[in-house]
Amino acid sequence: MWKLVRYQLRGRRLLYTIGLISMVALTLYQATRFIGMRDNPVQSAPVSMSVPMMMAFYWVLFYGVMTVINIVTYTQDLYGDTGYLVFGLPLRGAEVLGSRITLLVIDTVVTLLGGMTSVIVLACLAPGLSQQVRPYVGRFLLTGDYWVMCLGVLAVIVSFMSIMFFGVTFGKTLTNSKKHLGSVFSALVVIAVLWASAQLGTLLEMRLFEGVHLTLSPWWNLPFLGLGTQPVQFPLVSPLMFVALGVLAFAVTSWLMDRKLNL
Repeated sequence: MWKLVRYQLRGRRLLYTIGLISMVALTLYQATRFIGMRDNPVQSAPVSMSVPMMMAFYWVLFYGVMTVINIVTYTQDLYGDTGYLVFGLPLRGAEVLGSRITLLVIDTVVTLLGGMTSVIVLACLAPGLSQQVRPYVGRFLLTGDYWVMCLGVLAVIVSFMSIMFFGVTFGKTLTNSKKHLGSVFSALVVIAVLWASAQLGTLLEMRLFEGVHLTLSPWWNLPFLGLGTQPVQFPLVSPLMFVALGVLAFAVTSWLMDRKLNL
């Protein structure tokens, strides 16, 4: 599986290079703007904060693009010539699908670390914010609740992608070589699964597990955020059920690859 991961990473090397260079360039550009503002005492904290937040949005956009590419290239493997190479390897379906999940985790880690670095650097340079941010950067990076929240979000994202891969694979088993018809089936399957999951999760939280939640304080070591330092209640039942559904989707997709997939 790891050889396949390395092969796929090499195939995306140009995309990673262009994307990361673009994000570094944006960060440096915003940093030079802040350095130029230091001679102007009129700049205020609210004005300065908007730029790091916009940088965070750019990183989310970068992550969205890489995720879409992950799904598109997987679809091309199922319906295109590259599938003969990928599925011709002596690997089980779980290993092929695991390589895709590994790519997703790598994209997530790169985005999280890159986004945090950009935002922290810009906040430390921003007029009106730098004095507030610098003493708390180290404490924030060691905040356990923040990393628990990140792991929870990662688990939900991986589960969502597992369901997406299941939809694409299931559509292929139904329509064989008809890519456009398979895409329609895939979309319908994914929508149906997500809708059923949302309905069941809401029903469970309202009827059986009302009041069950997870309380975290991810921003506790950033006191200058004001109300953001207050504990936040996160739903627990629906995400756990969604993760279980993602595990089931992974198992079923692996079985479909081994038993029902015809290239």
